[in-house]
Amino acid sequence: MNNTVKNAIRHLVCKAYDAFAQNKTDISVISLPGSSWEFEKYVINHKAYGDTFKNKYSLEMSLFECDSQQYQSNLRPVSTLFPHNKTSAYILNCSGVTYKNEYINANSVKSLKSKNIFAWFDFCGNPTEHNLDLIKTAKDRTVTFIFTFNTHWRCDSNISPIVINTANEYNKGYAIQCYLLTLAIELGLSLVWSFEYVSNHNPMMTICVSNDMNVLPIRSLQVKDFITHEKKDKKINLNKTKLVLNKRELSAVYADLKERVSDSEICNKYNISTGTLAACKAWMTMWKAW
Repeated sequence: MNNTVKNAIRHLVCKAYDAFAQNKTDISVISLPGSSWEFEKYVINHKAYGDTFKNKYSLEMSLFECDSQQYQSNLRPVSTLFPHNKTSAYILNCSGVTYKNEYINANSVKSLKSKNIFAWFDFCGNPTEHNLDLIKTAKDRTVTFIFTFNTHWRCDSNISPIVINTANEYNKGYAIQCYLLTLAIELGLSLVWSFEYVSNHNPMMTICVSNDMNVLPIRSLQVKDFITHEKKDKKINLNKTKLVLNKRELSAVYADLKERVSDSEICNKYNISTGTLAACKAWMTMWKAW
């Protein structure tokens, strides 16, 4: 694909997969290839290399395409006047690969055979509650999950009120981070990377979480460019600048969070919104990652 930014992100994802696959006997992969199949090709070639030289493992790869026209286009045989690309033809003929004309859901992930799951949820659209909550499928699995979302949404009827409220108070990228990292900490997942970028003139963000000890120690994967709420759209590096969540004193909130006091009790006790509470949880997660 002739897109420098997307190619760089794909390289990061492939590097994470390379680490994830180490010392595993079976892996399930989920992806939404669209019209670009470079990552899927990398996974197939990675397994072929492992089968030949080292680290042999079984692979189950589930691919999803909700757009019927795109799906049918990718199923055209190579011999037709308008065939699908050779890469997708090669991948779809490999064993262990399934391609479904469906919108991915929690059951799609839960039904996977392996307890080791690498998923690239490359939505590129709105961070709907349905899409964000796919992170919950990580429970009782060894995972590396990558999410990609648009950060310039206009229609917000399908977006969680928590995300909307946090975005209104701070900004959209920060709101998505808060929502996902709040769930991540509850699931025992750690942040690997989180940053915003522009692809085809669209403002986007990608965030990766994992509980896999092959992935977490790799410093070169840890690209973390968080967004401060004090000046919208201004980015800061968490490694260099201390992130101050709120001008109000919230140390008591953090203390109660560490003691696992319920969310409703904390909100009532300190008169804070659920969005502020989510931001506090995300702040704690961010600093744990460092």
